[in-house]
Amino acid sequence: MPEQITKLKKKQWYPIVAPIQFDNAVLGETLVYEPQAMLGKTLSHSLMNLKNDVKKQNVNIQFKVIGVEGDKAITSIIGYKITSSSVKRFVRRDSEKIDISFTCETSDNLFLRVKPLIVTKSAVKGSVAAKLRNSTVLFLSKTIKKMTYDEIINDLISHKLQEMMRGNLNKTYPLKVCEIRFLGIETRRKPEEIKQVKEKHPEVKVEINEEK
Repeated sequence: MPEQITKLKKKQWYPIVAPIQFDNAVLGETLVYEPQAMLGKTLSHSLMNLKNDVKKQNVNIQFKVIGVEGDKAITSIIGYKITSSSVKRFVRRDSEKIDISFTCETSDNLFLRVKPLIVTKSAVKGSVAAKLRNSTVLFLSKTIKKMTYDEIINDLISHKLQEMMRGNLNKTYPLKVCEIRFLGIETRRKPEEIKQVKEKHPEVKVEINEEK
């Protein structure tokens, strides 16, 4: 009986492509057996390299592979994040750091986790800090609700959203730093999914919100 030889399929390099916001530039390559294996892969890139702007070296953009076209992996933006080292440098003596984290919804029904960073030019009373915090959440929630996710990302990358936020908050107190240190898509279970899980596993506590 002739010997049967089974050829093992070799891994190949496939390019990962950025979305239109970055002119579909190649973000890198990944080594996989099949192109479909790239689906769901996440990666992070410096905004400085993506925009060729050294002033944006403290920001990372997070991507996720959402599809395959031919031999290319197509991505979408799932997050915007200022590096931790930069956040530490923003805060100096005789200033007030106001860290906030909340969720809101876009006009195209995506839920976002938003983490603004506010630093005042001098120390402030608790009542002023509370007013700045409330004004920040109110302004961003209302603004984001009127915009699609793509519009938000575009304004975030161009720093337009941050400047709008600063203009609004400066009416309350002069700010040294007015940034969004993180913005990303947050996964939420649909009510019918929660009901199904509870029926099958009543002993398990199911949370509606799931932050990545």
